[in-house]
Amino acid sequence: MLRHPAASLLAALIVTSGLAGRVNAQTSAIAPTAGAMPSVETFFQRPKYSRVSLSPDGKLLAALVPINERRNLALIDLDKHSATVLTNLREQDVYDYRWVGNRLIEVSTANLADESGAIELKQRMLIDTDGRVVRDMLRAALRENTRDTLYLGASTYMRIVAVLDKAGEDLVVETNDRSRFGMDAYRFNPRTAARTLLTGDSPGNVKQFVSDHDGQVRVAVSVPRGQVKTSLWYRKSNDDPWKKLSESDYEDEEIRPLAFDYDNRTLYVSARSKGEGRRFGVYAFDPDANKLGALVYENPTVDADRVIFDRSTKKLIGIPDDSTDGMYWVDPQWAAIQKSIDGALPGMRNHLSWGRDATDRIVVTSESDSTSPAYFVLDRKTGRLEELVVSRPWLDKLKLAPRKFVRYPARDGLSIPGFLTLPAGVEPKKLPLVVMIHGGPYVEAHGSGYDDFPAFLASRGYVVLEPHFRGTLGYGDAFYKAGWRQWGLAMQDDVTDGVRWLIDSGRVDADRVCLLGASYGGYATLWGLAKEPKMFRCGVAYVAVSDLEMMFDVGWSDFMNAERGGDTTRTLTRWIGDPATDRDKMRAVSPLYHADRIQAPLLLAYGAADTRVPLIHGERMRAALDRYGKPYEWVVYDDEWHGFNKDENRYDFYRRVDAFLAKNLAPRATVAATVVGRVDPAP
Repeated sequence: MLRHPAASLLAALIVTSGLAGRVNAQTSAIAPTAGAMPSVETFFQRPKYSRVSLSPDGKLLAALVPINERRNLALIDLDKHSATVLTNLREQDVYDYRWVGNRLIEVSTANLADESGAIELKQRMLIDTDGRVVRDMLRAALRENTRDTLYLGASTYMRIVAVLDKAGEDLVVETNDRSRFGMDAYRFNPRTAARTLLTGDSPGNVKQFVSDHDGQVRVAVSVPRGQVKTSLWYRKSNDDPWKKLSESDYEDEEIRPLAFDYDNRTLYVSARSKGEGRRFGVYAFDPDANKLGALVYENPTVDADRVIFDRSTKKLIGIPDDSTDGMYWVDPQWAAIQKSIDGALPGMRNHLSWGRDATDRIVVTSESDSTSPAYFVLDRKTGRLEELVVSRPWLDKLKLAPRKFVRYPARDGLSIPGFLTLPAGVEPKKLPLVVMIHGGPYVEAHGSGYDDFPAFLASRGYVVLEPHFRGTLGYGDAFYKAGWRQWGLAMQDDVTDGVRWLIDSGRVDADRVCLLGASYGGYATLWGLAKEPKMFRCGVAYVAVSDLEMMFDVGWSDFMNAERGGDTTRTLTRWIGDPATDRDKMRAVSPLYHADRIQAPLLLAYGAADTRVPLIHGERMRAALDRYGKPYEWVVYDDEWHGFNKDENRYDFYRRVDAFLAKNLAPRATVAATVVGRVDPAP
């Protein structure tokens, strides 16, 4: 495979920043010697390169690179073979970026050593590729308010809905500056800050606008404050009145708007199928007739709810999905390009991206279930596919375990999807198992591809099961709603049934099974140990819910703040239960009230600054364990939120997990006598 010249330019940027020695030393330090077990840092060190993308005209290449020991944004001019550092941050990181115009990039910055999940946005700037700041988008949203910082999910923000020109100077944006409970749309010039209100007659409480390709804001989705319903609105142009097309219970809407086709008449929507599972597929929709048209694509396994256009040809060309294939190409030419690249990079999942207005160059992000992403550049004029950079090059020296999509039967016959990682180079027979239970729980779980935590655990010789129990999003409406009010019940049984499936297959030792999870996954870990006390040898529960009632009555949690503000739609009562009428049912599946049944050792970890699952969940659970003399290890990270993000805390936590599992999943004959009571071991 040829090496693209831009690769040496990116490397040169790191060298000239004075970091080459540090980076190289760090990489060599974490590379394992023959026969040695890879270190925690090997798997959890942040990627060296990430988020490689092309400018709209395809002439500039952007990538996130480590400069000043921070994540900064670098640019490569592919025609001039020159490289520059666009951001030279020392106290912050580039949190995210997107190309707006050929020479205009929206850059969000944050300190990524801050608390995970509560990342404080320091800046959201539109930056010219010559380095000049064109517009502070946070202040633009606040109309030059004096506040300097906002948080993700803050009360006021501005989001780009559509880019109407190649320069990125004619935008449609939405912001809630007139009312924090709903959005308005504006035509906005970021260089002059001139803006024109397009929705003076807004339907109110709008959560989403959809613009056509001429800048006419024609579709709106509203969710009335404090109500669990949603309305779909339509108008022919910015000058026409809004017409309500439909109203339904929130999360029962039949269609969700995606984007207009370039004819500016057809609206592509994600709609529920009428068949089994009621998965979302992509359909054409006629908003003037309020009529659902032809099915464009429906995946047999997962929901499809996005569309990709080729702006140069003004055609819908593809529909991404979260299946193992990753993309369905509507356009045969792009399908042929994909086939050619897959032939050049066999056995990999190859994702294609290009400049919005030019497709002569394509960036290929290539990964598999056992390799971290590598980036390539395809020149369509010459047919040359050249390697650019590897995200985590130090992993190339390891034989990583493959992470495979699986399905297994639940006790009631429902098919449960998930991922299974078997240790590399080991016969899959009577091995120890770690069950990684995702949080949410009503979220889309991780899709196919490399994942550091399962890879880390498999490197220690553990089988890793990631069950996507009922309630997990992305597998159809029926599968999602089957998890409502099933905390500790059918959702928990799905986890247990996955364990029994692996035991029955002979791949897992029934005497060496551990549960591990955060947030809801932490709850399911605690409850699993109480519900099936003889089934599990240990549990790792971090930022874990311990009492369902506390989800409603801990007044300083962000859930309750949303409820009090009337700005929430997915209410806890529909997911969990009503504490006014279901108190006994909720206590029956709350680990806090059943600590006496737990027999296995626990590792409990919390963030003191957590407002999603406040520390009181852990403190009360610890007190209950003490009351019954149960063994546990305990750690609180004072400066962390709902997860652990500072490198020192992340590494400390993973080392604790490593040591805890090694001690408690060892063959029974080698396990030392259990000391009852609280322990605080060194990591």
